[in-house]
Amino acid sequence: MLLFRAPVAQAVFRTNGWRFALSQAGPLLTRNYSSDVKEFKQEADTNESDDSASTTGVIDQELSETVLYFDHVYPWSTSNSNIKQYLRFVLSPIQNGFSKEDVHNKITKLSSPLPLGAKITDLVPLQRDCGAFVKFQVPKDVTTKDFIVQIKSNLQKHRDQYNQNIFRKVFNKMYHHFPSVYAVKGTPWIEDLRRFPSLKLKVIFEGPSLTEEELYVLFRRYGLIVDIIPGSESATLIFRLIRSAICAKNCVTGITLNKAETTLHLQYIPIKRVNYIADFVINHQRIAIPVIIALLATIAVLIFDPIREWCIEQKITKKFYLSSYKDNKFVKCMSSPFKTIKSWLNNSYDYIDQQIHALEGDKHEEDSDPAVELKMGTLWSERFEKAKQLKLWIYENINTYIVIKGPKGSGKEEFVLEHALTDDQNLNRHYLVVNCDALSKSRSDSSLIRNASNELGYFPVFTWANSISQFIDLGVQGLTGQKSGLSESKESQIKNMFSLTSQAIRKVALADYEKYKKSVVKKNSKIPEGQEMIQVLKEDEYLQHFPEVKPIIVVNHFARKSESTANDFIYPMVAEWTSNLIQNNLAHVIYITSDVGSIQHLNDSLPNQVFKTISLSDASRQNAKQYLLNQLKLQDSRSIEGCLEPLGGRMLDLQSFVRRIKSGEAPQDAIEEMVSQAAEQITTFFLNNHRLDKDVDNNWTPAQIWTIMKLLTECGEINYEKLVNFPLFNNSDDTLSTLSTLEKFDLISLTRDKGMLDKIQMGRPLFNAAFKNLIEDLRIYKMYEIDLLQSLIKVENAKIKKHEEELIAISTVGGVENRLSYLTKKIESSNSTVVEYESKIAEIKKMKEKTEGRGFFKLF
Repeated sequence: MLLFRAPVAQAVFRTNGWRFALSQAGPLLTRNYSSDVKEFKQEADTNESDDSASTTGVIDQELSETVLYFDHVYPWSTSNSNIKQYLRFVLSPIQNGFSKEDVHNKITKLSSPLPLGAKITDLVPLQRDCGAFVKFQVPKDVTTKDFIVQIKSNLQKHRDQYNQNIFRKVFNKMYHHFPSVYAVKGTPWIEDLRRFPSLKLKVIFEGPSLTEEELYVLFRRYGLIVDIIPGSESATLIFRLIRSAICAKNCVTGITLNKAETTLHLQYIPIKRVNYIADFVINHQRIAIPVIIALLATIAVLIFDPIREWCIEQKITKKFYLSSYKDNKFVKCMSSPFKTIKSWLNNSYDYIDQQIHALEGDKHEEDSDPAVELKMGTLWSERFEKAKQLKLWIYENINTYIVIKGPKGSGKEEFVLEHALTDDQNLNRHYLVVNCDALSKSRSDSSLIRNASNELGYFPVFTWANSISQFIDLGVQGLTGQKSGLSESKESQIKNMFSLTSQAIRKVALADYEKYKKSVVKKNSKIPEGQEMIQVLKEDEYLQHFPEVKPIIVVNHFARKSESTANDFIYPMVAEWTSNLIQNNLAHVIYITSDVGSIQHLNDSLPNQVFKTISLSDASRQNAKQYLLNQLKLQDSRSIEGCLEPLGGRMLDLQSFVRRIKSGEAPQDAIEEMVSQAAEQITTFFLNNHRLDKDVDNNWTPAQIWTIMKLLTECGEINYEKLVNFPLFNNSDDTLSTLSTLEKFDLISLTRDKGMLDKIQMGRPLFNAAFKNLIEDLRIYKMYEIDLLQSLIKVENAKIKKHEEELIAISTVGGVENRLSYLTKKIESSNSTVVEYESKIAEIKKMKEKTEGRGFFKLF
């Protein structure tokens, strides 16, 4: 505040802010805010020792003193309203470089040379506003106005000297870096409230208001004014620069005008931050929400997809798998102590087990040695040639789309992974096994995505995000009337996972391509001039010439349809994915399937492709016998000779038989129990089809199953042409569907000749003995034989009804005697057949336990 020397009043009276003074000029009644604040401070500080400006907010001033305001003596980065001031550790050199003493020295330098007798008596820093109030002692022979002019002149000289450097001048023009000085006209209020500077000032009038022109005259000296909004009680000033608003607020606050009738109080008008993004989202939801979701999805793809692709690559290459380095000498050296300790523990357990068996008098069988385990892995010698053929097809690298077919339990997975791939050092480096069973049997969308990620090595995956996105999508649809697209179907998510896997496979296949190009360039540099250079192969040509660099994709348990109809899309999608790999020449694909109908998916994905097929059958009798001898450590086969015929060569049944023998069962008891279990499985699953789950496609009747069982027991195999002549199978379309379903459930096996169905055989060798066991059981035989005959009677009755309806229709028509005679004979023939079936039913009901001479297979 700029204080002028004024006559001292002889008496002062104050009431509610009004001041009545008796002076030399006469009585004067005013409302003086400035004097009120000073007098109030004096009354409040009666018993206080600290009455400084930092404590009270008011600067005490003698008559011979004046107060000036210097702005920009602190850098803006130290202001409390700047975000940088919170980084105190980073800005500690800046903060420490502007202490109160440093500011005092800076202002002294800018104000010098001072008139004789003038000095700085007090300095009140205002770091929030980047300025300071400075109280000067004015010499007696210098007026206050001349003193202020001298200070401003000195400051201008220092500014001109500072601007002699062209770079400093440009910097000062851009950022108004150099300090300025202003006279304090009012009573400054030094507060540290949370009121930060802004471009807008609110001017509160205590007394008569000022006009727009008067406000302009008063405030223009502090900087360019953008707008003035006058009012009766308050006005609003908008400055161009925040520095101007700070100077005006600190210098004009508390000024008294209009002959002490009007006092001005200035406040910063807080800056109202407008969040344009939030405003746009709230007011334009249909546009903003899809855009935000698209941006989030893009960011997620940019962050997580490279991580997922890298994880898939490691799943294929197994670079960080410990098993990949089992032959490394350093790994062997580090793992040898653990193997030694493990061996000690196993030997101690074996020793204790042997002693217990010795005390109990049991014969203890030692575990099989590595040679026997090797024989277990190389069970069928006739498959060695097929394994060689599989490797040859891969190395030929001509449309390596290979299908391995065979019944369940025939060792297809072992044949591919152990016999064909693991034994070859070039082929076992990069391969990926996709188990379709893990995908098709998933019970929920989250488990499906999780199982797919485990199979492909797709990590990280957020299964919980799928549920959350569904709620978000529902909310967005309620707000905007349309779906946001955030919630993806499980089909699209699985498709995206396989698409990213294709990228990883391509990257793995071309991992050594750059090394190949460098090696060719190096070889060309050694070739003498004039000779033909080696051409660098393109990527597709490189993959065609080096088949070992392409990963091998093994699709296991591929089928025609899933047990759950919700996951039926899995098999066509996998077929489409692998067909793209083959068409782009990125990988070798091997399908392992026991469902012949699944080949249709492959034909749909690659209609012009001829698949290379390897069919695996059960082991021969001699190999099965040798396998049992090796596993049971027998010298001769007399004890198991009677068990070989029911078991056949199915690997699962052979292993189950071995486990039973090792657990202590006698060979004959073991095989009888296995046959009994197989018979129970057939009865429960196929004959009692009313007990099946509703999701199972049981498009057969017990009578059809019973007929097939009897024919296979009698003949071993059935000609398809013969089967369709039977009344229950005369509809070829329904018969093909039924037989395909039974083949899927491994009850029968279908043989095709030139793509046409030729013969029907047993699905499992053990089922042959199970069929005989069921047919020889009189109670079961009577039940299902009667059911078969009743089904045949229904067929004949349906024929009779159809012929009778035709007879009634043409009975009134003349000249159709031949047709009437034909229909009559048909009715008589069907009727005699029904009578024959009924008589057989009566005979079966009278049958006793004696089973000889039944004539089971002379039904038709």
